[in-house]
Amino acid sequence: MKKRTVALVGGNLVISAIAACLQEKPEFELQRIAGPFSDLIDRMEGVPPDVILFDLAAGNPSFAIPLLRNHPKITLIGVDLMEHKMLMLSGEQSRLLTENDLMRVIAGDGS
Repeated sequence: MKKRTVALVGGNLVISAIAACLQEKPEFELQRIAGPFSDLIDRMEGVPPDVILFDLAAGNPSFAIPLLRNHPKITLIGVDLMEHKMLMLSGEQSRLLTENDLMRVIAGDGS
């Protein structure tokens, strides 16, 4: 089984706690990305990770759309432990040729 690379953005308590849990799992390889969200794309070196985890409460995830356009296979997961919520974003794309294509996606009927 291929290890999934998980990048953790930031070093606050939330991200550190998640990192501690993930270190116990041999199926994950962890990377730490420090610094501001604004230049996250520029700081990604080499092969992009499979998953990027970030604290929703710590910053504005405006980096998400440009990142997913450039690296559509990455899954972004924002966590907010205070609100007990998780936001998952992916670069999954769907065909949009007709109004019916758009209606199917809105209705949840596929890609």
